[in-house]
Amino acid sequence: SRNDTLSMTTEELREALLAFMAKKDEYEEKNGTLTSLLEREMEITDGLRAELEDTKRNCEEKVERSESKFQTLSRENELLKHQLKKYITAVQMLKHDSEGRVQELTSMIGEIHPPIPEPKHFIDHQYEASEYEKKLVQVAEMHGELIEFNERLHRALLQRENFIRRLKEDLVELRGPLLDDNQTSDDDLSITSDYDASSQSAASRPLINVWIPSAFLTGKTADIHHVYQVYVRIRDDEWNVYRRYAQFYAFHKLLKKKDPIVNTFDFPPKKTIGKKDAKIVELRRKRLQHYLRCVLNWLLQSNSDLLSNPDKETFISILPFFSDSVNVERKRHDARNREPTLSLEQDQHYTGL
Repeated sequence: SRNDTLSMTTEELREALLAFMAKKDEYEEKNGTLTSLLEREMEITDGLRAELEDTKRNCEEKVERSESKFQTLSRENELLKHQLKKYITAVQMLKHDSEGRVQELTSMIGEIHPPIPEPKHFIDHQYEASEYEKKLVQVAEMHGELIEFNERLHRALLQRENFIRRLKEDLVELRGPLLDDNQTSDDDLSITSDYDASSQSAASRPLINVWIPSAFLTGKTADIHHVYQVYVRIRDDEWNVYRRYAQFYAFHKLLKKKDPIVNTFDFPPKKTIGKKDAKIVELRRKRLQHYLRCVLNWLLQSNSDLLSNPDKETFISILPFFSDSVNVERKRHDARNREPTLSLEQDQHYTGL
């Protein structure tokens, strides 16, 4: 009541105000806790959704492989049935021809009454026909075993090819693509995988490798972000640069303006939710690495200077994004167009890993 409020002393008012402030702090703390829990659950949901998509894709691939295998086995089964039917028909025709010839010879002997020839060894045509039938059955069984062995051999070859492909991918992840000493292939030569890597021969392709081995958190509390370690090797020269996703995105926009072919390269899109999740960061790291290799292949096929003189100085002069003493900073256009653009100027160098 108003009279009670007026009758309260200054000390009581102070205590009431302090109690009110304490409750306010408590509610704000609870609100912050609930907000962080909500963000964590949303990140977990995004991760589960990505796992669900991967699982669904794997299931569809398995179903397609099973259907293809079933169709192949069905065709082989029909072929075996048809061949076995032909074998049995041939045996029956052989039996029929043998019996008909015996009857024909008997009738001819009875009518003409030729002189009795010397006795000859008796030939059992039925026995020969049965033996021939057994041989045909054995041939059919051997044919079936051969088809089964061929199928097993085909599966073993596919498994070996998949195993070799996985080993090559692991080697590329660990130390980047390298040319073999004695022989080269498209996989060994490729600095990337998609952009027409086979159009250059082993002798003409310069040895330029790039990959992103790691990503780590950096920055102050208000601006915590992931920085990606970009490792570049040109022959015996190698160096590291450290870039955040925003710089990759600006680099991609700049290249798209220069050549529309860059639009066909796989570049990871921006994410507003769950972008700091470990799985999403790892997936983005792999896609950024693949993107940089596509850019390098495109550059090697379109830039004669780098192809004729593949060294660090020439490479950085063409793509300052890879300079270990240069970073990307924002500029503004004129007052009419206020979209931020990126130019390659001096900036801080991360020294993370």
